[in-house]
Amino acid sequence: MPLDIGAEIAARYTLRALLGEGGSARVFRAHDALLDREVAMKVMHAHVPDSDRARFLREVKTLARLTHPGVVPVLDLGEEDSGRPFFTMPLFTGGQITALGPLEDAPGPLSRFLTAASFASRTLHFVHSQGIIHRDLTPGNILLDAAGLPRIMDFGLVTLTEQTRHLTRSGVTLGTPTYMAPEQAKGVGVEPRSDLYALGAVLYRVACGSPPFVGDTDQSVMFQHVYEAPKDPRELNPAVPDAIAQVLLALLAKRPERRPESGEALAHLWALARRDVWTSHARGQYRGGRARTGEHPDGPARVSALREVWSVALPGEVTWPAAVVGEGDLVAVGTRGGQLVLTHASGRPFATYAARDEVTAPATFIGRHVLYGAWDGTLRRVQLSDGAEIWKHQARAEFTGAPTLWADRVLAASRDGHLHALDARTGELAWAYRAGGPVAASPLVWAGAALLCDENGWLHALDARTGSPLWKVEVGTVHGTPALLPTAPGEATLIVATWPGEIHALHLTIRGGRAALGGPALGGSGVGSPDPILWTYDLEDEIWAAPAIARSPVILASPLPSMSVLPVPTAPSEAEAPQPRGGIVIVAGWGGTVRALHLSDGEDVWVHTLEGRVTASPVISAGLVFLASEVGELVALDVRTGEVRWTQREKTGVQATPLAADGTLYVAFMNGTLRAYRSD
Repeated sequence: MPLDIGAEIAARYTLRALLGEGGSARVFRAHDALLDREVAMKVMHAHVPDSDRARFLREVKTLARLTHPGVVPVLDLGEEDSGRPFFTMPLFTGGQITALGPLEDAPGPLSRFLTAASFASRTLHFVHSQGIIHRDLTPGNILLDAAGLPRIMDFGLVTLTEQTRHLTRSGVTLGTPTYMAPEQAKGVGVEPRSDLYALGAVLYRVACGSPPFVGDTDQSVMFQHVYEAPKDPRELNPAVPDAIAQVLLALLAKRPERRPESGEALAHLWALARRDVWTSHARGQYRGGRARTGEHPDGPARVSALREVWSVALPGEVTWPAAVVGEGDLVAVGTRGGQLVLTHASGRPFATYAARDEVTAPATFIGRHVLYGAWDGTLRRVQLSDGAEIWKHQARAEFTGAPTLWADRVLAASRDGHLHALDARTGELAWAYRAGGPVAASPLVWAGAALLCDENGWLHALDARTGSPLWKVEVGTVHGTPALLPTAPGEATLIVATWPGEIHALHLTIRGGRAALGGPALGGSGVGSPDPILWTYDLEDEIWAAPAIARSPVILASPLPSMSVLPVPTAPSEAEAPQPRGGIVIVAGWGGTVRALHLSDGEDVWVHTLEGRVTASPVISAGLVFLASEVGELVALDVRTGEVRWTQREKTGVQATPLAADGTLYVAFMNGTLRAYRSD
């Protein structure tokens, strides 16, 4: 007899909701009356083969042996009235690990992915040290807790000793083909590195949005695991950084000896990838492309003791729309004197690269090179070591936005109204797209689409690889680069701040592998319904600065793919509790008023007023928002409350966006002074 919602089990548990169902068991959300808490309860079906019952009990015994924060623990074991065994586990609300993808090349998503990947790797190292091989790692068996850390579950197919091998039926390979190691698919035995392969296949799906191999049958998928090379992750999702792609491909090596030796060794590779991502991606790109939220990952956290540690004189004024960018130990900013100036993090001069006109567009680092545009319409790629010019591209008007890196392309918008797509290696023009008017903002990329705002009031979306138009929508004149935050798998919110003062929040989804506007498309136009505009807020002031978004520490749940999932009702206590609202939008008006708005509905959170005008974009780091004004005010506010955490008044104003990196705040002043502020 099936169990009903509301049934009481073992005089202690009340079934609240069915979370999922597999071939041999059902998983319920249940209330533990003894300890007054919500748990997940796994209950065997009434009539199952002895082998399935043995697998169920083996899973319980295996979990009971493993005490590790990365393994889902057993809380209780028992039998319901008819004799069916059950066990309880903590109820995890973060969903499966695929909630972290597809991977976005921005500080927040990259940090969460790398943290989860490293944590899961160390968990497997512990499991293997206990003589256990999981054999069936899938996205549904790796759940996220409320902090976004992965917990491994479902140890029903573990290999413990030779004595357990009789549980594998003759002629049948147990496991999930989509994530199965080649040696397991061939039936020649498994080892710890078989689990590392499966973890690599799972993380490949997280990063790319699809597994490494797909097919019409299990046999065709297993054949590919054994004989075919996986596609480079960057082909499926160009947002995957090189360092992460290399680790994923190493995990998917056909021969076990070519994979990382252990989970501990794999965790070390993730640490090296994190270092590479931070130094090569997060600081070296302005608001377009990768840095879509205005969040910097490693700025100063202890700001109460923030003080100036050095200052250098630059060979020219620094004005809007300039920004300080950096990579490794270098920071760069352009001047109106026609130079791009690179300074070491210690304050020592590094190099000065000349142009024939003002360099006010933010520069972009690319490996051991830097890209910078000038007012005369030239875009250069220069080698950092000796200043040698690798290539130069000439547009018909000035560059004021930052060049955006995407796969093997450089996307650069100029005020001649064109978005230029250049080969990153040679500088050759791949394609050019003509917008409806001059372009001041940097392009940004999400879900394979380049998003571009022009000064005639249009937001354009085009295929980032080919330049083919996807859709466009009228939003109003835009000078500052929009901000974008992924809010759920396949969804994002785009914040567009217009020059007249209206802020629009647009709902983006992924359809056909590319960004689309709103819900289901109408007539194939790419523009969906219902209304894609989530909300509009009128700041009643001009806006020259780009908006920024602070993400709330919330992981959105998604169901287990391996089970038939039913709707889960919300407990009354949870329905009455305040719910997270996704994030906070920071917008700065030219008149000096800075507002924080809820990302979900545009409602006010706090307001702060500066004395001077604001053209420098707000920067978010370590729970703080850093602001600068044209009368020399420097302020750090708590991003949640707006409370002032640090303030400094200098004699000269700021129009260029600061950089928060490596525990330092770098600020370029209008008179051509670059200052660094650090805590003692």
